[in-house]
Amino acid sequence: MMSAAMPMRGRANVLRPVARAFLMRVGLLLALLCGIGGVQAAYAQLTVTPVTWNVIGLDSNNQSVGPDTFPVGARACNTGPATLTNVVGNFIWDSANPFLNLGGSVSVTTASLAAGACADFYFPVTVTRTSLAYDTARRYHITVSANGVAPVSTPTPRELYVERLISQNRNTVASVTGPTTVYQGQTYSYTVRASTATQGYDQLEAFLNLSNIIFQVLSVSTTYTSPTGGTNNKIYADACGWDNNPLNLSTYRNCVGPEQYPSGRAGGNVVTTYTVKVLSTGTTTASTLIYDFSGSSYHYNSDFGSRGVITITALPPPLTLSKLATPSPVSPVGTVTYTLRIANTGPNAVSIADYVDTLPTSPAQPSYVAGSSTFNGTAISNPTVSGAMLTWAGSFSIPAGQARDLSFRVVMPSEAGTYVNNAIAHANEFQIDTTPTTTDNAPATANVVVVAQPNITLTKSVTPAGTQTPGTELAYTITFTNTGGSAASNFTLTDPNLNTTLKINDNTDFKVGSVVNNPGTTGLSVTVSYSSDGGANHTYTPASGGGGAPAGFDRNVTHVRWTFSGPLSATAPNNAGNVGFAVRIR
Repeated sequence: MMSAAMPMRGRANVLRPVARAFLMRVGLLLALLCGIGGVQAAYAQLTVTPVTWNVIGLDSNNQSVGPDTFPVGARACNTGPATLTNVVGNFIWDSANPFLNLGGSVSVTTASLAAGACADFYFPVTVTRTSLAYDTARRYHITVSANGVAPVSTPTPRELYVERLISQNRNTVASVTGPTTVYQGQTYSYTVRASTATQGYDQLEAFLNLSNIIFQVLSVSTTYTSPTGGTNNKIYADACGWDNNPLNLSTYRNCVGPEQYPSGRAGGNVVTTYTVKVLSTGTTTASTLIYDFSGSSYHYNSDFGSRGVITITALPPPLTLSKLATPSPVSPVGTVTYTLRIANTGPNAVSIADYVDTLPTSPAQPSYVAGSSTFNGTAISNPTVSGAMLTWAGSFSIPAGQARDLSFRVVMPSEAGTYVNNAIAHANEFQIDTTPTTTDNAPATANVVVVAQPNITLTKSVTPAGTQTPGTELAYTITFTNTGGSAASNFTLTDPNLNTTLKINDNTDFKVGSVVNNPGTTGLSVTVSYSSDGGANHTYTPASGGGGAPAGFDRNVTHVRWTFSGPLSATAPNNAGNVGFAVRIR
């Protein structure tokens, strides 16, 4: 419903005692019936209170100039003993008015609210630039909810009333200071220096009109020179005790007390500092409005739109996350070092709230090595482990224009395969990953290949085969093949097997010069050595007639050893070769 009531404006007339007592009884009855006896609503451990004026407006002479957008807000406070999470403020219209509409987001979220802390929720309301909007109103309320807490609401009824604002140069803006390039997820400060009439006003609202889509106002800190030492933590100074209740027909939009500042006025030199968090990207222009009520009229700064204006560009976080894993490939049950690297290309240091690394679970899950975590080379606490998820929480500073590493070690499983590991980080509630965009969910990944062990199989053959008579020469061929999953490096082959008691000279004599080396396409190089003491040492040099053997043979040789240098591939045809030697049956 669109309202157009026009009660008397100014400080409320003094009532005679009988009439005043009657109105007090009526007011009390209305308060009990309608639930508007206070400015604060509460449920469980959450309270919510309006923090902005109910008066908005347009220029009194020319609706096409001057302000048309006003922040409407409420303050939610956690009065309980525990932190509230997912605290959401919602703006809700309770009546219709085509001339008053929201100009930004209908919902604002705060990730958490600590016990005893408060958070403000602001919603910009825009007045259509038409004379038809004057003296109309639209009712609304703001609800705030949190996980585990039912929504609470600002008192109802409450409305926004469109007044005629007179442009006056006694309200003026000296400066607005703060960064013009900001980054999503980060916190910044803006300071507005302005002035009003020396003695201040009954009602004063001074604000930098920031988009609630791009910014969230975390706190406001204001000082006034009138009264001396005056302060405020809201943009609205209700100096005289304003009646915001539209049901109080005789005193609505009047000063009724109690006075919130000495003499019921606030102003003079006004310095306001806003602490804001950047919610999203975009470019916005914010103007400073100083408007007031004094005497019987409403006024705003004549330099609105020309001074106290700042254009701000909000960019994605200048942070990217990459991930490294060394070594890879790695043998089963090998140790791998993972490194999570965040690069900050922005002009300011950034604090990282946490790193989250999800270990692979297929083909199996690696095991974190306790005590292995470091940040920028300095040992840090072990992560919180939940299943395959490792979380390092804290405050990790990434200096401007630099990168920082968080490293840790894991022991890989015995199962061969490719292990894909994902990681993200957070700056406030915004995800940091491989791109600056905060909504694309592009985790940093690193792959580790656990290779199957090499497996060298040996096949031994002899020519001639079968039963042979003494004096017969036998040619042995030993074929080696790597049938495993990875290259075999620097292996040795000894004949006979050292794990047995067999020796070449048990019943044969080694033929001097008979050793054959055929590495094929393996690329291996080979060195041959001989033992005469059962394989304990391989330093013997065969000699014709050695040990009483016939010429050309050596009876002292017990073992032949081939030492191969280089990797033996696991892939055919480069995975096989053969060696051989000859003996004579005694």
